[in-house]
Amino acid sequence: MAFPVPPLTFVRCADVSPAAATIAGFLDAIYTALSAVNDYRGTAKPASHAWTFTQRQVSAVTNAITCEAPAALGLISPVVIIAGKATVGTPTMLAPDTAFNSICNIGINKNGGVYNSWDAALPMTSGQWSGYYRAVYSALNVTATIVRCFVSQETIFIQCIGSATVQGWMYAGGILQPYTNDTALACETDGRIYGMTVSGGTSSVSATWLSAASAMFSHQTSASTNHSAVFQPNTATMYACGTRTIYSTGGGTIPETQDSSGAYIGDIMDFGRNITSGQNAGTRLGTLRGVYRAGNIQSGRYLRSGATDLYHYVSVDTSNVGNGLMLPAVA
Repeated sequence: MAFPVPPLTFVRCADVSPAAATIAGFLDAIYTALSAVNDYRGTAKPASHAWTFTQRQVSAVTNAITCEAPAALGLISPVVIIAGKATVGTPTMLAPDTAFNSICNIGINKNGGVYNSWDAALPMTSGQWSGYYRAVYSALNVTATIVRCFVSQETIFIQCIGSATVQGWMYAGGILQPYTNDTALACETDGRIYGMTVSGGTSSVSATWLSAASAMFSHQTSASTNHSAVFQPNTATMYACGTRTIYSTGGGTIPETQDSSGAYIGDIMDFGRNITSGQNAGTRLGTLRGVYRAGNIQSGRYLRSGATDLYHYVSVDTSNVGNGLMLPAVA
Protein backbone atom coordinates (compact mmCIF):
# COMPACT_ATOMS: atom_id res chain seq x y z
CA MET A 1 0.00 0.00 0.00
CA ALA A 2 1.23 3.47 -0.85
CA PHE A 3 1.40 5.94 1.99
CA PRO A 4 -1.50 8.39 1.50
CA VAL A 5 -0.73 11.89 0.28
CA PRO A 6 -3.40 14.28 -1.00
CA PRO A 7 -4.98 13.06 -4.25
CA LEU A 8 -4.33 15.10 -7.36
CA THR A 9 -6.96 16.60 -9.66
CA PHE A 10 -6.20 18.34 -12.93
CA VAL A 11 -7.29 21.53 -14.64
CA ARG A 12 -7.14 21.26 -18.42
CA CYS A 13 -5.80 24.51 -19.85
CA ALA A 14 -7.00 25.98 -23.12
CA ASP A 15 -5.13 24.71 -26.18
CA VAL A 16 -2.49 27.05 -27.58
CA SER A 17 -0.84 26.94 -31.00
CA PRO A 18 2.72 28.25 -31.21
CA ALA A 19 2.84 31.61 -33.02
CA ALA A 20 6.35 30.96 -34.34
CA ALA A 21 8.10 27.78 -35.50
CA THR A 22 11.00 28.27 -33.09
CA ILE A 23 11.95 26.94 -29.68
CA ALA A 24 11.06 30.36 -28.24
CA GLY A 25 7.65 30.19 -29.91
CA PHE A 26 7.15 26.70 -28.49
CA LEU A 27 8.01 27.89 -24.96
CA ASP A 28 5.76 30.94 -25.38
CA ALA A 29 2.85 28.64 -26.20
CA ILE A 30 3.49 26.54 -23.09
CA TYR A 31 3.66 29.68 -20.95
CA THR A 32 0.46 31.08 -22.44
CA ALA A 33 -1.39 27.83 -21.73
CA LEU A 34 -0.09 27.42 -18.19
CA SER A 35 -0.50 31.03 -17.08
CA ALA A 36 -4.03 31.62 -18.40
CA VAL A 37 -6.55 32.55 -15.71
CA ASN A 38 -9.30 30.34 -17.15
CA ASP A 39 -9.38 26.68 -18.14
CA TYR A 40 -10.34 25.16 -21.51
CA ARG A 41 -14.05 25.76 -20.85
CA GLY A 42 -13.59 29.38 -19.81
CA THR A 43 -13.99 28.67 -16.11
CA ALA A 44 -11.62 30.32 -13.63
CA LYS A 45 -8.90 27.98 -12.41
CA PRO A 46 -9.26 27.25 -8.68
CA ALA A 47 -6.86 28.81 -6.18
CA SER A 48 -5.72 25.31 -5.19
CA HIS A 49 -4.14 24.97 -8.65
CA ALA A 50 -2.71 28.50 -8.88
CA TRP A 51 0.97 27.95 -9.59
CA THR A 52 3.33 30.85 -10.18
CA PHE A 53 4.50 30.67 -13.80
CA THR A 54 7.25 33.08 -14.84
CA GLN A 55 8.39 33.66 -18.40
CA ARG A 56 12.19 34.05 -18.42
CA GLN A 57 13.47 36.09 -21.35
CA VAL A 58 16.77 37.45 -22.64
CA SER A 59 16.47 40.35 -25.09
CA ALA A 60 12.71 39.71 -25.29
CA VAL A 61 13.24 36.07 -26.35
CA THR A 62 11.85 33.36 -24.06
CA ASN A 63 14.33 30.71 -23.04
CA ALA A 64 12.72 29.30 -19.89
CA ILE A 65 9.56 29.04 -17.81
CA THR A 66 9.82 28.58 -14.06
CA CYS A 67 6.86 26.85 -12.45
CA GLU A 68 6.37 27.14 -8.69
CA ALA A 69 3.72 25.09 -6.91
CA PRO A 70 1.26 26.93 -4.65
CA ALA A 71 3.02 28.09 -1.47
CA ALA A 72 -0.02 27.26 0.66
CA LEU A 73 0.70 23.56 0.22
CA GLY A 74 3.78 23.81 2.45
CA LEU A 75 5.99 21.81 0.11
CA ILE A 76 9.80 21.87 -0.08
CA SER A 77 9.80 24.74 -2.59
CA PRO A 78 9.80 22.66 -5.79
CA VAL A 79 10.38 24.56 -9.04
CA VAL A 80 9.85 22.87 -12.41
CA ILE A 81 11.89 24.50 -15.19
CA ILE A 82 11.00 24.09 -18.88
CA ALA A 83 13.68 25.58 -21.09
CA GLY A 84 15.56 25.67 -24.38
CA LYS A 85 17.40 27.95 -26.77
CA ALA A 86 18.15 28.14 -30.49
CA THR A 87 21.87 28.14 -29.75
CA VAL A 88 22.29 26.20 -26.56
CA GLY A 89 24.90 26.98 -23.91
CA THR A 90 26.05 24.53 -21.27
CA PRO A 91 23.02 23.68 -19.12
CA THR A 92 23.37 20.91 -16.55
CA MET A 93 21.81 17.85 -18.17
CA LEU A 94 20.82 14.57 -16.55
CA ALA A 95 22.65 11.55 -18.02
CA PRO A 96 22.38 10.07 -20.54
CA ASP A 97 20.97 13.19 -22.24
CA THR A 98 23.16 15.99 -23.59
CA ALA A 99 22.40 19.59 -24.54
CA PHE A 100 21.42 20.43 -28.10
CA ASN A 101 20.14 23.43 -30.04
CA SER A 102 16.40 24.18 -30.22
CA ILE A 103 15.38 21.38 -27.86
CA CYS A 104 12.79 21.69 -25.09
CA ASN A 105 14.21 20.44 -21.80
CA ILE A 106 12.63 19.89 -18.39
CA GLY A 107 14.05 19.59 -14.88
CA ILE A 108 13.17 20.26 -11.27
CA ASN A 109 14.76 22.03 -8.31
CA LYS A 110 13.82 21.43 -4.67
CA ASN A 111 14.47 23.21 -1.37
CA GLY A 112 14.40 26.84 -2.33
CA GLY A 113 16.59 29.32 -4.09
CA VAL A 114 15.84 32.17 -6.45
CA TYR A 115 16.15 31.98 -10.22
CA ASN A 116 19.64 32.33 -11.62
CA SER A 117 19.65 31.30 -15.30
CA TRP A 118 18.23 28.21 -16.97
CA ASP A 119 21.61 27.20 -18.39
CA ALA A 120 23.71 28.02 -15.35
CA ALA A 121 25.27 25.03 -13.58
CA LEU A 122 22.55 25.53 -10.96
CA PRO A 123 19.49 27.31 -12.39
CA MET A 124 18.37 28.23 -8.87
CA THR A 125 20.80 29.80 -6.43
CA SER A 126 20.27 27.12 -3.79
CA GLY A 127 18.65 23.76 -3.24
CA GLN A 128 19.15 20.59 -5.26
CA TRP A 129 18.87 20.46 -9.05
CA SER A 130 17.94 17.39 -11.08
CA GLY A 131 19.54 18.33 -14.37
CA TYR A 132 17.51 18.45 -17.59
CA TYR A 133 16.08 15.69 -19.72
CA ARG A 134 15.23 16.39 -23.36
CA ALA A 135 11.49 16.56 -22.98
CA VAL A 136 9.82 15.79 -26.30
CA TYR A 137 10.46 14.70 -29.87
CA SER A 138 12.88 17.26 -31.32
CA ALA A 139 10.76 17.97 -34.41
CA LEU A 140 7.86 19.09 -32.22
CA ASN A 141 9.87 22.03 -30.94
CA VAL A 142 9.30 23.74 -34.29
CA THR A 143 6.33 21.81 -35.75
CA ALA A 144 3.89 21.43 -32.85
CA THR A 145 0.43 22.61 -33.82
CA ILE A 146 -1.13 22.34 -30.36
CA VAL A 147 0.22 22.59 -26.83
CA ARG A 148 -2.22 21.11 -24.31
CA CYS A 149 -1.42 21.46 -20.60
CA PHE A 150 -2.93 19.89 -17.51
CA VAL A 151 -2.12 21.34 -14.09
CA SER A 152 -2.71 19.63 -10.75
CA GLN A 153 -2.02 20.98 -7.29
CA GLU A 154 1.55 19.59 -7.37
CA THR A 155 2.35 18.38 -10.89
CA ILE A 156 2.24 19.50 -14.52
CA PHE A 157 1.44 17.29 -17.54
CA ILE A 158 2.14 18.72 -21.00
CA GLN A 159 0.98 17.13 -24.27
CA CYS A 160 2.64 18.51 -27.41
CA ILE A 161 0.77 17.61 -30.59
CA GLY A 162 2.30 17.80 -34.06
CA SER A 163 -0.39 15.75 -35.80
CA ALA A 164 -2.96 13.21 -34.64
CA THR A 165 -0.37 10.53 -33.91
CA VAL A 166 2.85 12.56 -33.53
CA GLN A 167 3.09 13.69 -29.93
CA GLY A 168 5.44 14.36 -27.03
CA TRP A 169 4.56 14.14 -23.34
CA MET A 170 6.22 15.40 -20.17
CA TYR A 171 5.18 15.14 -16.52
CA ALA A 172 6.98 16.76 -13.59
CA GLY A 173 6.62 17.76 -9.95
CA GLY A 174 5.77 15.63 -6.90
CA ILE A 175 5.06 12.71 -9.21
CA LEU A 176 5.40 9.71 -6.88
CA GLN A 177 3.48 8.70 -3.79
CA PRO A 178 5.83 6.78 -1.46
CA TYR A 179 5.04 3.48 0.21
CA THR A 180 5.87 4.67 3.72
CA ASN A 181 6.16 7.99 5.53
CA ASP A 182 9.82 7.45 6.38
CA THR A 183 10.98 11.01 5.68
CA ALA A 184 14.62 10.04 6.11
CA LEU A 185 14.82 7.31 3.48
CA ALA A 186 11.56 6.82 1.56
CA CYS A 187 10.33 10.35 0.87
CA GLU A 188 11.09 14.03 1.35
CA THR A 189 10.14 15.83 4.55
CA ASP A 190 6.83 16.84 2.93
CA GLY A 191 5.98 13.20 2.16
CA ARG A 192 6.48 13.43 -1.62
CA ILE A 193 8.98 12.12 -4.17
CA TYR A 194 9.94 14.65 -6.87
CA GLY A 195 11.04 14.10 -10.43
CA MET A 196 9.95 13.94 -14.05
CA THR A 197 9.09 11.52 -16.84
CA VAL A 198 9.44 12.38 -20.55
CA SER A 199 8.81 10.83 -23.95
CA GLY A 200 12.25 12.06 -25.06
CA GLY A 201 13.86 13.74 -28.02
CA THR A 202 14.23 10.91 -30.55
CA SER A 203 10.66 10.04 -31.48
CA SER A 204 7.01 10.64 -30.63
CA VAL A 205 5.19 8.72 -27.91
CA SER A 206 5.02 5.07 -28.87
CA ALA A 207 1.66 3.93 -30.24
CA THR A 208 2.01 0.79 -28.08
CA TRP A 209 3.35 2.37 -24.90
CA LEU A 210 0.76 0.62 -22.72
CA SER A 211 2.13 -2.83 -23.55
CA ALA A 212 5.82 -2.00 -24.11
CA ALA A 213 8.19 -2.36 -21.15
CA SER A 214 10.60 0.27 -22.43
CA ALA A 215 8.18 2.97 -23.60
CA MET A 216 6.53 6.01 -21.95
CA PHE A 217 6.69 6.04 -18.12
CA SER A 218 9.63 3.66 -18.25
CA HIS A 219 13.33 4.47 -18.70
CA GLN A 220 15.76 3.77 -21.51
CA THR A 221 19.49 4.12 -21.00
CA SER A 222 20.17 5.61 -24.45
CA ALA A 223 20.33 9.40 -24.82
CA SER A 224 17.28 11.35 -26.02
CA THR A 225 14.87 8.48 -25.55
CA ASN A 226 12.06 8.23 -23.00
CA HIS A 227 13.27 8.68 -19.43
CA SER A 228 11.97 8.82 -15.88
CA ALA A 229 13.90 9.93 -12.80
CA VAL A 230 13.21 11.05 -9.25
CA PHE A 231 15.31 12.45 -6.44
CA GLN A 232 16.66 10.07 -3.84
CA PRO A 233 14.92 11.62 -0.83
CA ASN A 234 16.87 14.28 1.03
CA THR A 235 19.76 14.21 -1.45
CA ALA A 236 20.73 15.64 -4.83
CA THR A 237 21.07 12.15 -6.33
CA MET A 238 18.66 11.19 -9.10
CA TYR A 239 17.30 7.66 -9.46
CA ALA A 240 16.44 6.47 -12.97
CA CYS A 241 13.14 4.65 -12.63
CA GLY A 242 9.89 3.66 -14.27
CA THR A 243 6.76 1.57 -14.14
CA ARG A 244 7.30 -2.04 -13.11
CA THR A 245 4.40 -3.42 -15.14
CA ILE A 246 2.77 -3.14 -18.53
CA TYR A 247 -0.93 -2.82 -19.22
CA SER A 248 -3.04 -5.80 -20.23
CA THR A 249 -6.48 -5.12 -21.65
CA GLY A 250 -7.70 -8.59 -20.68
CA GLY A 251 -9.76 -8.62 -23.84
CA GLY A 252 -10.69 -4.96 -23.75
CA THR A 253 -14.28 -5.45 -22.61
CA ILE A 254 -16.18 -2.48 -21.21
CA PRO A 255 -16.81 -4.08 -17.77
CA GLU A 256 -13.07 -4.43 -17.31
CA THR A 257 -12.72 -0.65 -17.19
CA GLN A 258 -15.31 -0.24 -14.40
CA ASP A 259 -15.98 -1.41 -10.87
CA SER A 260 -19.27 -2.90 -9.66
CA SER A 261 -20.76 0.55 -9.08
CA GLY A 262 -20.03 1.58 -12.67
CA ALA A 263 -17.17 3.93 -11.74
CA TYR A 264 -14.39 4.07 -14.33
CA ILE A 265 -11.08 2.74 -13.00
CA GLY A 266 -7.61 3.50 -14.30
CA ASP A 267 -4.58 1.30 -13.64
CA ILE A 268 -2.08 2.54 -11.06
CA MET A 269 1.57 2.58 -12.17
CA ASP A 270 3.96 1.14 -9.61
CA PHE A 271 7.47 2.62 -9.98
CA GLY A 272 10.80 0.95 -9.23
CA ARG A 273 14.43 1.86 -9.78
CA ASN A 274 15.77 1.12 -13.24
CA ILE A 275 18.28 -1.73 -13.49
CA THR A 276 18.71 -1.91 -17.27
CA SER A 277 17.05 -0.29 -20.26
CA GLY A 278 13.31 -0.74 -20.00
CA GLN A 279 13.52 -2.86 -16.83
CA ASN A 280 12.51 -1.24 -13.54
CA ALA A 281 12.78 -4.18 -11.17
CA GLY A 282 15.02 -2.45 -8.64
CA THR A 283 14.02 -1.01 -5.26
CA ARG A 284 10.37 0.00 -5.18
CA LEU A 285 9.88 3.75 -4.95
CA GLY A 286 6.15 4.50 -5.02
CA THR A 287 3.17 4.88 -7.30
CA LEU A 288 2.70 7.48 -10.01
CA ARG A 289 0.35 10.21 -8.78
CA GLY A 290 -2.65 11.38 -10.75
CA VAL A 291 -1.89 9.48 -13.98
CA TYR A 292 -3.71 6.21 -14.67
CA ARG A 293 -3.56 3.83 -17.64
CA ALA A 294 -6.93 3.75 -19.35
CA GLY A 295 -6.66 1.38 -22.31
CA ASN A 296 -7.59 2.55 -25.81
CA ILE A 297 -9.27 5.96 -25.90
CA GLN A 298 -9.34 9.02 -28.13
CA SER A 299 -7.20 11.90 -26.93
CA GLY A 300 -9.02 15.08 -25.98
CA ARG A 301 -12.17 13.30 -24.84
CA TYR A 302 -13.46 13.50 -21.29
CA LEU A 303 -15.82 11.75 -18.92
CA ARG A 304 -18.51 14.01 -17.46
CA SER A 305 -21.41 13.78 -15.08
CA GLY A 306 -23.79 16.41 -16.38
CA ALA A 307 -21.65 19.50 -16.86
CA THR A 308 -18.93 18.36 -14.44
CA ASP A 309 -15.67 16.92 -15.77
CA LEU A 310 -14.67 13.71 -14.00
CA TYR A 311 -11.65 12.66 -16.07
CA HIS A 312 -9.54 14.06 -18.89
CA TYR A 313 -8.30 11.56 -21.50
CA VAL A 314 -4.88 11.73 -23.16
CA SER A 315 -3.79 9.24 -25.79
CA VAL A 316 -1.44 8.79 -28.73
CA ASP A 317 -4.17 9.64 -31.25
CA THR A 318 -6.39 12.73 -31.38
CA SER A 319 -8.53 11.37 -34.25
CA ASN A 320 -9.08 7.72 -33.29
CA VAL A 321 -8.72 5.51 -30.25
CA GLY A 322 -5.19 4.74 -29.14
CA ASN A 323 -3.16 3.82 -26.08
CA GLY A 324 -4.11 6.34 -23.44
CA LEU A 325 -4.34 7.54 -19.85
CA MET A 326 -6.83 9.31 -17.64
CA LEU A 327 -6.32 12.29 -15.35
CA PRO A 328 -8.85 13.02 -12.56
CA ALA A 329 -10.50 16.39 -13.15
CA VAL A 330 -11.22 19.17 -10.69
CA ALA A 331 -14.72 18.57 -9.38
